[in-house]
Amino acid sequence: MRKIFLLVAAAALLMSCGGGAKVKVSNPLKIARTDETVEISWQEVQSKVSDATPENIVVIAPDGTQQPSQVIYNGGTEPQALIFQATVPGNGSETYTLQTGRRETYPAQAFGRFVPERMDDFAWENNLIAHRMYGPALEATGEISNGIDIWLKRTDSLIIDKWYAPGFNYHADHGEGLDCYKVGRTLGAGAMAPYAKDSLWLGNNYIRYKVLDNGPIRIAFQLDYAPFLADTVLVTERRTISLDANTHFNRITEEYAGDFDNLKVAAGIVTRGAGGKVLDILNKPIKMVGYWEPLNTDNEPDNGHTTIGLVFPCEIKVETRLGHLLGSTTIPQGKPFTYQMGAGWSKSDVPTPEAMTQLIFDQSLKSENPLIVTVK
Repeated sequence: MRKIFLLVAAAALLMSCGGGAKVKVSNPLKIARTDETVEISWQEVQSKVSDATPENIVVIAPDGTQQPSQVIYNGGTEPQALIFQATVPGNGSETYTLQTGRRETYPAQAFGRFVPERMDDFAWENNLIAHRMYGPALEATGEISNGIDIWLKRTDSLIIDKWYAPGFNYHADHGEGLDCYKVGRTLGAGAMAPYAKDSLWLGNNYIRYKVLDNGPIRIAFQLDYAPFLADTVLVTERRTISLDANTHFNRITEEYAGDFDNLKVAAGIVTRGAGGKVLDILNKPIKMVGYWEPLNTDNEPDNGHTTIGLVFPCEIKVETRLGHLLGSTTIPQGKPFTYQMGAGWSKSDVPTPEAMTQLIFDQSLKSENPLIVTVK
């Protein structure tokens, strides 16, 4: 008994070494916020916990256990922020603690990598969904697309490395999910393109990638595209994507450069014809769209329904044309534009169109009413 007491006391001493700070996370909405990412600048972390380093900063949950956290670098060598995921009741708050100690090893819930063994794909995932983009080796074969692909999952395990293993057929469902989504020369699941003269002007496969952060909570990366024509204007594109654990929604930041003052753009979801459904999201002004795909029967009698949603920071014009459900707006030259794309599967945790509609609506609501973080 004494041995157990000493071990517990030693653990408590280890966790409490160094200065500490209280982090109050408040929820301004009536709906509960579960496993939602909280971000604190590294400058503020160090101002409140003077001996903090990326190696020793820990977050203690309200129940006294260590909360998984990640130090964010944004592609550089110096820490930029600390993130962790908070669970807060509707119109309530929870208090977490920052202090120094021994960081536990947290199982990754978000991951991505360059995949040279599969024609330079870049694939990324979290515990709910997976995606990929197509790279230069695939373009060299004549297969050209800068649309976003989906890998459907019904496991919270990370599957990229397993599914890319030699001999594994990810077009068949072995109990974890599959790739049955078709992109082709489209925007796929929510990519963006210049939209001029009633046409979508699509770039080719990405030419460079850079991983900015890679788990355990957030995967973030950049993709650069070769210059391409948007009507008569030559433009370049940088696409920055981040995906956190426990959400269906990616944050996508588009940066276009070229000889223009303002550029009309559209993010779009490819439509599939009979059986597909544009989701009825009744909000004004319109800042979100969603699509429920027809039943997919490729290779299997029932691969379920794929569903995609887009959430914008501004009012958009919605159209169903050019083979897509489009949300369009205009962005000034040199100004990054960030929107959100989320996907789900009827054979996992988004069983109905109504469930996806609610998921999209809630995501927009959360984006406009972020958790309030106060560090003392």
